[in-house]
Amino acid sequence: MIGIDAHTHLDDGRFDPAVFNLGDRLGIGLYLCSNLGAFQPHPGQDEVRAMNECLAGELRRYPDRLRGYCYVNPRFGAQSLEDLRRNVEGEGMIGIKLWIATLADDPLCDPILEYAAEHRLIVLAHAWKKTVEQYPYESTAENIAAAARRHPGVRFLMAHLGGQAESAMNTVRDVPNVAVDTSGTIIGAGEVELAVRRLGADRVVFGSDLHHIDLAANVGKVLGASLDPADEHRIFGATVAGWLNEVAV
Repeated sequence: MIGIDAHTHLDDGRFDPAVFNLGDRLGIGLYLCSNLGAFQPHPGQDEVRAMNECLAGELRRYPDRLRGYCYVNPRFGAQSLEDLRRNVEGEGMIGIKLWIATLADDPLCDPILEYAAEHRLIVLAHAWKKTVEQYPYESTAENIAAAARRHPGVRFLMAHLGGQAESAMNTVRDVPNVAVDTSGTIIGAGEVELAVRRLGADRVVFGSDLHHIDLAANVGKVLGASLDPADEHRIFGATVAGWLNEVAV
């Protein structure tokens, strides 16, 4: 099985091909990627469209290595949905990236999430719970859980183990359409093991947050959890491979 990294980004509009060589040595061969451009919290729709066009170019450049999440700013309503349709149905993108333009459970997201359910898209939703400097529209596990309960047909992938694994796993535990990715800090000893124990290995998938953090360190974080080989197999790609087979573009 080819390992899958379910959470990566372009770096200055490009995916560094040097990652592929490192990934091959680590067993990671496919990368699900979004483009957040200059990481502006509230980009305009023209900026969002340009970021997605840039990503589409990278997907065409590396068709055997990359799959794309369409970045969406739900505040632009019909324009956001039009850009999403174009990138899913025209460019073959397999999911949606929600960052910090709106909370995940804001009704502004509902048309986007309804489209995601129709096409069985993966919704990679940023979530982080901070003690200080929380962004005004930065979702926490509570927002992801609320959105997922309202849209039970949507497959949510909550990023960064919710940013506070102990509380976040409890929050989403009884929401079966929420899985979590392992990206985030590399010093969270025991967080991957905790997530598997609370949610089950089929709801925990590997993500690195490239290009902002080291791929090898993130692989090591999962290996260091001392899981059963079957659980590692699910986390490192088997589960996501199944999701990708269900996407209807």
